[in-house]
Amino acid sequence: MMKPILLPILAATAAATDLLLPLYQYPANNGGAWSPIEQAMTANPSLTFKVIINPNNGPGGPGQGIDDPQYAAGTKALASHPNAQLIGYVHTSTDWGATRCNVPWPSITADIKRWATWPARGVAIKGIFIDEAPVNTANDCVAYMRNLTTFLRTDPDVVRAFGTNKPIIVFNPGGVGALQPYYDLQPDLIVALETCFVVPARAGGGGTYDDQCSPAGGYERYDHDGVGSSLDNVVFPSVGRANAARTAVLVHGFHDFNGPAANMSATVGVLGQLIRGVVQRKIGATFFNTAGYHTFTDGPASIGAAASALRAANGA
Repeated sequence: MMKPILLPILAATAAATDLLLPLYQYPANNGGAWSPIEQAMTANPSLTFKVIINPNNGPGGPGQGIDDPQYAAGTKALASHPNAQLIGYVHTSTDWGATRCNVPWPSITADIKRWATWPARGVAIKGIFIDEAPVNTANDCVAYMRNLTTFLRTDPDVVRAFGTNKPIIVFNPGGVGALQPYYDLQPDLIVALETCFVVPARAGGGGTYDDQCSPAGGYERYDHDGVGSSLDNVVFPSVGRANAARTAVLVHGFHDFNGPAANMSATVGVLGQLIRGVVQRKIGATFFNTAGYHTFTDGPASIGAAASALRAANGA
């Protein structure tokens, strides 16, 4: 009798969703203001924290950034965690979004080269976050972003700074649009949706919260038609599900009520549902926060709660 041949069973390994944290908070108290982020890193060792460092809409000039003892202490402390990837901030717009890709080439490349000096000074910068990235092909933005991406991958000073590892490259258009030409440039992530949870009547106005969403801004109220609805109805019809792994979604203003269609209030339980919806759709990175990007301890979406929920969703 022939014995059956037992074939090995290969376990499918799903790529995890990372946490992409825009850290625009000053690291006061010798970097101690960032201790809640460090605590979240320690409590969730399987979760990758991609942390965007932004001293002054970029690396900052003399006396700022790594020259500031507070930033030197804070960034070194974050970088000491094995699940941390620090990413430096630059932007492409001189008028903050009205015209993309118009920062002069010498200016934006000088900022990138300043970031490239940080590893030699004790801070392991792993990549570059390009804010105010384009949402369409106007103003010859495809050529601008192609040249910028090539510069990051081939400039001798930048390559030397990142060593054998290619720099992580993140584009932040902040919204959907004609993004496929930018996905074709093969960045690691594109932030295809940066929006808020809170109802528009509260967004950006009053209270103690820094929502950063204006009532007149036309923002998508995140998942107001149910868990996953913003991805299914807004993001994927524009960028396509095939780009999910290189897509990031950032949500702030996670407080109060999110409209009658979803009938959801901002609770830790709802936070977990929304984050599971992101992970189930194989999105590459996400972040949920109750306030803006200058404080991370407000509940219910504190950095600890958001990181814990994301780690749990990845492991589900």
